[in-house]
Amino acid sequence: MADAVLVADSTGKIILSTEPAWRGLTEDEALAVRSAPNAIERAFRMTQDWADLPIDGYLRGEAVMRREVRVPFQGWRLVSYTTYASVRERVNGVLALEVMGFAIVLALLFWASSRKSALRMLTFQRESAELRALNLRLQREVAERERAEKNLVVAEQTVEQTSKLAALGEMSAAVSHELNQPLAAMKTYLAGARLLLQRRRPDEALSSFQRIDDLIERMGAITRQLKSYARKGGDAFEAVDVRNAVSSALAMMEPQLKSRKVDITRTMPDVPAMIFGDRLRLEQVIINLLRNALDATRSAQDPRVDVLLSIGDTVTLTVRDNGDGIEDLDSLFEPFYTTKEPGDGVGLGLAISSGIVSDLGGRLTARNGVGGGAVFEVQLPVYQIDAEAAE
Repeated sequence: MADAVLVADSTGKIILSTEPAWRGLTEDEALAVRSAPNAIERAFRMTQDWADLPIDGYLRGEAVMRREVRVPFQGWRLVSYTTYASVRERVNGVLALEVMGFAIVLALLFWASSRKSALRMLTFQRESAELRALNLRLQREVAERERAEKNLVVAEQTVEQTSKLAALGEMSAAVSHELNQPLAAMKTYLAGARLLLQRRRPDEALSSFQRIDDLIERMGAITRQLKSYARKGGDAFEAVDVRNAVSSALAMMEPQLKSRKVDITRTMPDVPAMIFGDRLRLEQVIINLLRNALDATRSAQDPRVDVLLSIGDTVTLTVRDNGDGIEDLDSLFEPFYTTKEPGDGVGLGLAISSGIVSDLGGRLTARNGVGGGAVFEVQLPVYQIDAEAAE
């Protein structure tokens, strides 16, 4: 803001001014009006302003800066005078505002830093509380897991004991199942021997006693086999003609076949059907299949069982009946699965037979026949005697 302003025309005369006394005068004359200081004041001002900028003039005894602007009208000039004091005041005001703004910025930065530190402290406190809670929860979980492990140990001991009892019961059931057939046959042969002795036919009675002796030998072999049933080795394997095993099984089933009056058809090849295995265990499989076939034909009007032995890529034994067929093929070979009445069976025959056939390297399958009834098929690898001997 200027302290004094004047407008001069082209001749240098002042036509307008904020100082009424300057009108009509030249610029030099106007500055000389009531503004000429005495010698002492001029000397003092000269020494005072040595360090300042060059002085353009004096107004009311104050050093001023002169600014001139040309007015685009008849050569007029607009001249303003500003004292250094007002400039300093303005500069000081600007500096004061800048210092105040800087101070405010510093205060805001300090407040933001303090706020950030406070938030960080709150975050640390919250995380510490969460960690303590997590630690307590982990301690509880560890304690619960230790209790669960102790309970698991007790449960495993209980299960182990129960498994032993179950295995013992299963073994007892297997022994009972496997010995039931020879015992039934022995009972029949003893009854026949008694009748033969009463009729004074001792030679024929001796034949029955010989069969009973064979059955006793077979029972001893079965018990020895069941004791080592868990060992699936091939130490007792030898070359076996399946035809002889089928004939032996049919001979053992002869008393039941006669009592039931079942039509048995047997088809076997003329050449040996050799496999490498255990004949006694193979006979167990054939007897179990024949017994199941006999039980399945109880409701048939004309019960019939077909036994077919063939040789191809494998030695295949097929036992077919004309009973009601199989309801649940998926569960047929599971232990203790049976459709018989209580007391007639425990459901172990087919499970044991399937295990024996697997040990012999073969496969036991079952299906329903096209015309009704059930069909069981045993497939075993062919044993080549000539090739084995040549090696």
